[in-house]
Amino acid sequence: MRLKATSIWSLPRCCLHYVAIINIFLITGSYSSESFANKVLSDTFVSIAKNTRAPVVNIHTTRVVKQNTRNRGFRIKGQGSGVIYNKGGYIITNKHVIKDAGEIIISLYDGREFKAELVGTDARSDIAVLKIDAEDLTPARFGNSDSLELGEIVLAIGRPLGLGQTITSGIISAKGTSNIQITGLEDFIQTDAAINPDSYGGPLVNLNGEVVGISTMPTTQAAGYLGTNLAIPVNVVIKTTEDLIKYGRVTRGWLGVTAQPITVQLKEALGLKNNLGGLVSGIEPNSPAVNAGIKSGDVIIKYNGEKIKNLLHLRSLVARTFINEEVKMTVIRDGKELTLTTTILESPKTNAGSKKDLFKDFGLVVQNLTGKVAIKLGYEGEEGVIIKNIQKGSPAYKAGLRKGDLIIEVQHKPVTSVDGLHQAILKIQQEEDILMFIKRQNRTSMFIVLKQKKDV
Repeated sequence: MRLKATSIWSLPRCCLHYVAIINIFLITGSYSSESFANKVLSDTFVSIAKNTRAPVVNIHTTRVVKQNTRNRGFRIKGQGSGVIYNKGGYIITNKHVIKDAGEIIISLYDGREFKAELVGTDARSDIAVLKIDAEDLTPARFGNSDSLELGEIVLAIGRPLGLGQTITSGIISAKGTSNIQITGLEDFIQTDAAINPDSYGGPLVNLNGEVVGISTMPTTQAAGYLGTNLAIPVNVVIKTTEDLIKYGRVTRGWLGVTAQPITVQLKEALGLKNNLGGLVSGIEPNSPAVNAGIKSGDVIIKYNGEKIKNLLHLRSLVARTFINEEVKMTVIRDGKELTLTTTILESPKTNAGSKKDLFKDFGLVVQNLTGKVAIKLGYEGEEGVIIKNIQKGSPAYKAGLRKGDLIIEVQHKPVTSVDGLHQAILKIQQEEDILMFIKRQNRTSMFIVLKQKKDV
């Protein structure tokens, strides 16, 4: 699927009509240009509010938390918003909105309610896809988040239970926001539009009434509006949604290069005009990069016609490319620009590999903590995974892990078996560092950051 940039001809007819009237009044001078511009903007907001009532839904969840050994528990209710993806009943929201939910109820604008089925989730993007069995649904219209401009006006729309539709306005204050560490995604839209928790999972729309993002949690969870809110770019959302519907999981595009940012020193040494793009330092065998003819030392400056801002931008573009899609890249080689073509494949790390191969990549040999091993190593009463052996010079060794260490947590979540450790690592994408909490035989404990090779 290819998302096309929005042109002025996709503006609602009412907006074009108002633009024509503004020009007439400005020419005749019979009306205040400022007051009329405000009128046009107000009418545009009203039009968007009307046109987005049907696609935006309320999501009401219930989960049971066990309270004691008699299996008694209490119900915790939650809510958020979502947006109708298509007439087939698929609905997009945040993963955290429906986390651990035992029951999910969708309330439509016309008062109808449906029990939803969970199609799939993606922790990295915080996207969840639900499905309801309903007729006469009105899907949202989707735009192109790559075409967003800083300062562009956007509306955040939600549907809290009992309050109906809520709308706040703001501007795009930043794009490609990274280092947020709330999900694995490093490509957020930042807006100053106020977004309340009940509106998480709802759409961020432009003045054409098109969805350009899905609202998600801010960096700091605190009461009230802090002035900075985040949305997942719609181009990421659509790729994730299509994958979850088709495969039940998310595929990641893979080019097969190791690249590095262009520093000031590299820019001068390579004779480049600027520091945009990614410098290829390594190429994986049998990869799309090999098929394209990419060579070590090439600087990738364009991907499918889009200028590469930095290495993070390149990774994001490749990862969200549909599998088996043909792409064109522009590279600088020996001072000349070349256009190369290849077909993007699925990232090898998307699919679960064997435990042996995974741990071998890190230089680790691990084993379950049995009773005898716990007594022998002084870990009585502990749970975790023992490092049985470690290869010197490996990523694990460089991170500070040593033979006999007990791995207790990965990404702040406990691991109690080799299988659990394997699954925990597989959930972490290849460009993310792995945070481990370990204990040592000398009774000390510490956090260790295990870095993964950052391929594109």
